[in-house]
Amino acid sequence: MRRTLLASARLAAAIALLGSLAACGDDDSGALPLDPNPPLVLGEAQGRPAEVVLPDDYDTGRSYPLVILLHGYGANARAQDLIFGLAQRTTRDQFILVLPNGTENVRGERFWNGTQECCQFDETDVDDVGYLAGLMREAMRTYAVDPDRIRLAGHSNGGYMSYRYACEQPVPVDRVAVLAGSTFLDPADCRRPRPIDVLHMHGTADDTIFYEPNPGPRGVPTVGAEAAVAYWAERAGCAAPPELVERRDHHRSRRNGDDPAETEVLRYNGCRGGETVELWRGVTADHIYLTVNDLWRDQVAAFLSE
Repeated sequence: MRRTLLASARLAAAIALLGSLAACGDDDSGALPLDPNPPLVLGEAQGRPAEVVLPDDYDTGRSYPLVILLHGYGANARAQDLIFGLAQRTTRDQFILVLPNGTENVRGERFWNGTQECCQFDETDVDDVGYLAGLMREAMRTYAVDPDRIRLAGHSNGGYMSYRYACEQPVPVDRVAVLAGSTFLDPADCRRPRPIDVLHMHGTADDTIFYEPNPGPRGVPTVGAEAAVAYWAERAGCAAPPELVERRDHHRSRRNGDDPAETEVLRYNGCRGGETVELWRGVTADHIYLTVNDLWRDQVAAFLSE
């Protein structure tokens, strides 16, 4: 299973170009006016620098959503963004993007300490919840961040980490977008969940983190995509079951120019606080989502920035 995750990550990472990180100082006062030309890196004080991408027309007089993208097991932030394309959309959709990297394990594979299932295989006790909270606090001191619009997006292991953070939230987040990830097998392990907006995207042909419930040993043990989304819909007091509202063309053609609307959008209605809880079921889509098109990227960016 680890080999499958790593092979998938390397496929994406092979085409990545790492952006250079700018040097910066650290201001803990929080009282000084925001720098209109701030350093494009966070996390140096934690020993784990993360690249920052600002809108081209960044203005300290505005207030922007903060989006943190979490890569899959064995990959890295820039490789992951080749799938999501968020760095290319910060100006159009007006958000601040942070691109952190997970910790390297003894084999040099980057991971997030999401759940026992995925992916701290060496049973290390890395405090990634604390690390992400630290990035959020530093971002709010450094950039024009709207504290009510802090969001996580994650693929695979990064999706597990997004859900784990949503279960603890030392700094509140209001929405997460998870691609091909899942959550705790035992709902009791989600410590302090509160209603948030959730977008879960999962391919029915995923053979690493299965769409359907999977106890193992093949693939990562998981509650399944529908159960993961249902957990958050229940927290938000939404009416069940979700409604199939439309089908979308999210993947490039694979044969004979035929590209049907393969993705089914299932939406929960009647959520108490007006939360958005959706499952985008990619019929026949796989784990890596290399075939996604710009419509998918545009709609994910819109969800994370609105």
